[in-house]
Amino acid sequence: MKAINIIWVCVVICFGVEISCYAQRDTRDKVLLERIERIYHGIPQDLKTGELLEKLREAEKQVGLVLDSLSAKDMKERGQLFRYNGLLWSLGTYVVEGGDQVLKSELAERIGGLDLDSPRLELLSDLEAANLLNGYFRVFMPEMSDVERATYVLYNVKSEKVRNPYVLSVLVLGLKQRGYTDEVQNLLEDIELCSKTETTLQEARKLKERYYPVRAGVLAPDFEMEDESGKMVKLSDFKGKVVFIDVWATWCGGCVEGLPYFMALKDRYKDRDDIVFLTISDDGIEAKERWRNFLKERKYAGKMPHLLMNREKDDFEKNYCITGIPRYILIDKEGKIVNAWHVAVKHELFPWFFKIELDNMN
Repeated sequence: MKAINIIWVCVVICFGVEISCYAQRDTRDKVLLERIERIYHGIPQDLKTGELLEKLREAEKQVGLVLDSLSAKDMKERGQLFRYNGLLWSLGTYVVEGGDQVLKSELAERIGGLDLDSPRLELLSDLEAANLLNGYFRVFMPEMSDVERATYVLYNVKSEKVRNPYVLSVLVLGLKQRGYTDEVQNLLEDIELCSKTETTLQEARKLKERYYPVRAGVLAPDFEMEDESGKMVKLSDFKGKVVFIDVWATWCGGCVEGLPYFMALKDRYKDRDDIVFLTISDDGIEAKERWRNFLKERKYAGKMPHLLMNREKDDFEKNYCITGIPRYILIDKEGKIVNAWHVAVKHELFPWFFKIELDNMN
């Protein structure tokens, strides 16, 4: 019996030692992978071509030693992907910003083993894979938009594990920044055609269901809010007039910075009685006094309708997919959305866009 107990003790000890060794190995490999990133991040971004290549040779030598020190085969493959990513971002900046074709050729040669369709990319986390893909695209396919890159991934990367998170992240970003555009619609169609993962398809459909009702040409959801004097104001009160809305908040630095530009539109179009400029504050009904005082202090009060959201009573944020501010919304005389993700008023191209839109509504 004693002999059996001794054997079990030995087994338990050995098993515990093995687990400990694996844990130490994982920790060591993680540290080494992070070191690869640091080596490439340490390459300066203001060198001449010859100096950069010298620094790059030194970095590659260090990375080679790190790769040799990784324990398992899959970790070595992951380390190689980290190396590709480091090269793409350290040399890629010079290629993209400086147009250095010598470095572009050098980079192409050094990442010659990178295959975007390789199952090895499944060794990376979603964020790591996205960084690698974006690093490659910005150097070798710079003319493509984010949505076009997502479409490329759908049709050229077989791994659902790699492409699904990337494509969904691009879709979400595109919707938040520009709303339901033709480009986004094309991407949604491509997801339906290419994706075999039900959760991805369901997520894409949910996003379409949320953003599709706020596309250009549909009737703008009506709303009713309190203005600075306590009067209730509806969007439908302005039927027959163009309505341009600035969604902002006193706590939003970018909103406050852009507000004077929006207020100036009232004077710029003072001869047009068919345009209404109004602001909607996201401060919330609980911050009513702060909002009123802000308008008075900045001398904005009384110059145009200023409305305040009441999240408990209205669904404005939900109905207009407000996920970030400032947001600018343009509605035509029939109450239909022209653009619910309008370019900012302080943008240099705003006067050009706004003139074309007004001309098209006449």
